[in-house]
Amino acid sequence: MGQIVCDTEFVEQLGPDIEREVAPILEEASDMLPELRSLDRGLYTAVTLPMAASYTMAVTTVTESMAGAAECFKEMNDAIAGCAADYRDIDGTVASALGGEG
Repeated sequence: MGQIVCDTEFVEQLGPDIEREVAPILEEASDMLPELRSLDRGLYTAVTLPMAASYTMAVTTVTESMAGAAECFKEMNDAIAGCAADYRDIDGTVASALGGEG
């Protein structure tokens, strides 16, 4: 039976790596949202009502999605860190139970 090894340092780095790559994209999109929202009122006088309403709904949906995505990434980072900590704890307990160093 092969040895299964978990590189906990690698696992712990996944969260910060994802955050470093994804956070700027979310921030950039969030920075654009106020500009998009400012178009709402003008659209109701410039285009048909269904088009303006669709635009408003789309911007609202994106705004909510950005907030939800940010929260999901925070929860994922916490879960990844927890998994690495759990692995270290279990590995230590098993090693101790088998007479090794825990």
